[in-house]
Amino acid sequence: MKHHFKIAMILSAALLAAASCQKEADDTDNGGLTPPDGGFQEAVPQRPDYVNANLIYYGNGGDEEAPDEWILNLYTDMDVVDGYPVGAGQYLCINFYSPVNQAQEPSLNYLKGEYSMPSAMGLSEYTYIQGEIFNYDTPLGSITMPVGTFFGDIPEGQTEFEADLIREGSFSIADNGDGTFTADGVLVGRQYVKRYFSYTGDFDPVDRSDSGSSGQEIPNTNLTEDVDLSGLTEARLIDMGDFFATGEQNYRMFLLYLAEQGVDISKNYPTGTGRLLHLELFVPWESDPADGIPAGEYVMANRISNGSYMPKENIVPFRVVEGRANVFSDNTGTWYQELKEDEWLNYGRITGGTVTVERDGDAHKITIALTDCGDPAHKVSGVWTTEGPIAL
Repeated sequence: MKHHFKIAMILSAALLAAASCQKEADDTDNGGLTPPDGGFQEAVPQRPDYVNANLIYYGNGGDEEAPDEWILNLYTDMDVVDGYPVGAGQYLCINFYSPVNQAQEPSLNYLKGEYSMPSAMGLSEYTYIQGEIFNYDTPLGSITMPVGTFFGDIPEGQTEFEADLIREGSFSIADNGDGTFTADGVLVGRQYVKRYFSYTGDFDPVDRSDSGSSGQEIPNTNLTEDVDLSGLTEARLIDMGDFFATGEQNYRMFLLYLAEQGVDISKNYPTGTGRLLHLELFVPWESDPADGIPAGEYVMANRISNGSYMPKENIVPFRVVEGRANVFSDNTGTWYQELKEDEWLNYGRITGGTVTVERDGDAHKITIALTDCGDPAHKVSGVWTTEGPIAL
């Protein structure tokens, strides 16, 4: 079982479609439009009565040549529980581009116009983003969800639905001159059904321009205070060998789990309830985990390229391996985690600090003085000791 996290955050560009775990429509499914004789018969198009709207502004993400990105969520008269519309009802997410507002503010003056499917030329104003299914590695685990423009027919009492990914069609947004706007058009998805829609009402945009694109950036730490590692009594040392595949036998990587008693560290991915430090260290190539961790001061080996690539010059003994950014299910590098029944409540990707190892025979004294990737950074520190060898 992979890690699952229990935190409140938006997972999708669509505010109301967050964490729905929808599945992609089968490309062979035409929505029940093929009669027994094999001919094609177009179904009577649905005309949902969209009475609720939610408009989100993302801006151009700092790209001066890009248009502004918006998302318009429309849904019928449904209850909304914990941010999710509960069926029965219909939901339409429209992800589109307007002309850029240089002030990068959600001005409604930029919305009116005719919008069509995108061209092969890339991002352009007055177009929408076609629907796709993506797998996201997030602090809630691996989630499959639709992005871009899509339609959902939500079953009675449910929040999950099978998304029809919009591929064709057009729509318009008009300023009615009385403070209201009208959005209407016809869109067609992979189920080959025309999705007529029309909505008239106030637009009260949510400004998320400081988050960049609608592809949400998941925080790599949610720590709000310093962490004292006292009370970690369980340990396991694992030889990861030439983890970065240099082939030069100039280092090897040790993974040290330090945890409270409620955490099971016998598996590849610890489970249970309690606090855990996932600590990776570069040690000399000839090191044997049966002999423990070599004594010395270990300084941080930082990555580049948004926390994924480790420069070769940093892959040397006596380094702490920085946590890899934006990788949650199979996290690597150094992380601090607080688990409750396998779920991550609080966590922090480690990007700074030192670890000092002192040895007296098999006994270890490990002084940990690390920091997370927050701004400002929070300390993750403590002293861990053992009189005998570390369990393998």
